[in-house]
Amino acid sequence: MLQTLIIAIGAGLAAALLFFIPVKGTSFAATAALFNALPLMIAGLAFSPSAALIGAASGVLALFAGLVLVADVDAGPAFVFCAFFAATSALPAWQLTRLAWLGRPPEAGETPASDGLVWYPIGRLVGWMTGMACAAAIAGLLIAVARVGSFEGFVDLATRRLGPLLERALGSGLRLPGDLTIEDIVRAFVIGSAPAMAAWGVLTMALNLWLAGRIALVSQSLRRPWLDVPEHFDLPRAVPPLLALAVVVSLIDGLPRAIGATVALALGVALALKGLAWIHQGTRATAGRGAILAGVYAALLLLFPLPAPVLAGIGLSAMLFPRRRTPRTPPGPPAANSNQSQSFNPNDPKE
Repeated sequence: MLQTLIIAIGAGLAAALLFFIPVKGTSFAATAALFNALPLMIAGLAFSPSAALIGAASGVLALFAGLVLVADVDAGPAFVFCAFFAATSALPAWQLTRLAWLGRPPEAGETPASDGLVWYPIGRLVGWMTGMACAAAIAGLLIAVARVGSFEGFVDLATRRLGPLLERALGSGLRLPGDLTIEDIVRAFVIGSAPAMAAWGVLTMALNLWLAGRIALVSQSLRRPWLDVPEHFDLPRAVPPLLALAVVVSLIDGLPRAIGATVALALGVALALKGLAWIHQGTRATAGRGAILAGVYAALLLLFPLPAPVLAGIGLSAMLFPRRRTPRTPPGPPAANSNQSQSFNPNDPKE
């Protein structure tokens, strides 16, 4: 118990440090910050969700204490910064590992994992990532709008404040094409900040949870079997209608457009991940599979985010026109302490 507590606190401190280091302004700090939830997820998957929760609480407290006592930041801004850390990183890390621990005996027609249990579906984990990322982004947007009084007022105020900063960063001699101005660029950035935040949140949560699972698996401390991700990646059936509704809402000018675009872009990232999983699954019997996957990932790295809409289209098509497949039990070692897993109800909307 003491060892788990020490590891949980250490994971929380590491997560808080990784979340804070982007203020250094270096490319390495920005890259490392992408993995701020990774220590908490490793603790949650390798030990227990309680370890992730203790780590989340210790990380938030340590971050607040460091900002107020060491960095001499006022309590108000420090609280907002810590709340952002909790909402976008710490609490989602705990929730995702808690869900990943849920398992139950198979029902009729279900194919269990190698330990004889049916574990929480991978696609629903991605659905939770999408919901949490949208909630955090929309909540931040609504708080900012409420403080100013209107959406247009918020956009105008943010544009006036950020415009001089961008102008100094780009230089006064920069020539923009056509009638485009610095104000237009800043305004587009402000309006698109919430959708970009939600989309980036889905992507980073998925990457961190996958890495945490692989690390726990390699270290032989993963408390559940490793499932074949492409084969078991089935998003909730509500994703396509929710995407259509979000697109319709985004056609309304003002705040509804920002909210609709936020939900649509986050769902688009989830569908892009589904499309990537479909490519992995569909090319397994192809002789040139390695070259195909290498080309896909090279395009993602070099042309990001341009290939994302294509992958999202593939994922949406795979959901609307699913192909029949024969489930198979994935390889992998039995889960340690699988008798400690909790049960979940597939029809429970809270799960």
